[in-house]
Amino acid sequence: MKKALIDILLDPYSTEAEKDDAAIVLGEHFEDEETIAVLLKVSNQDGIGEMVAASCGESLAYIWLRKSDINYDQLLLLKDAALCEALSLIKAHRYDWFTEYERRLICGREFENNDVQKGQQEG
Repeated sequence: MKKALIDILLDPYSTEAEKDDAAIVLGEHFEDEETIAVLLKVSNQDGIGEMVAASCGESLAYIWLRKSDINYDQLLLLKDAALCEALSLIKAHRYDWFTEYERRLICGREFENNDVQKGQQEG
C-alpha cells in the first residue's frame, strides 16, 4: 500500500485530489524515513498545488508528533503552505517544539547576517 501511495504522489499525471489523499494516508499510516523523505520532496516540488503541499506538511507534523521526535532540519526545509500546516499542529500540540523552531530560525538568520557582513568587510 505504501508504494502505491508514494507512486501516486510522485506521478506527474496524478490529480491534485489523488496526491492530496495519498499524502494524508501516508501520514496516517506510515512513519519511516522513506515516507518522510517523499513527503518533504513533494511538499517542495515546483508547481505542486498548495493543497497537496499543505497535506504533506500536516502529515509530517503528525508523524513527528506520533513518534514524539521532531527533526528540526527537516522542518526548516518546509516552506509556504507545508510549513504553515506543520507549524499549526506543532504549536497546538507541542509548544516547546514550536519555540525551539523559532529559536533555531532566529539563530540561522543571525548566522546568515554575520556571513553577509563578514563578506562585505572582506570585499
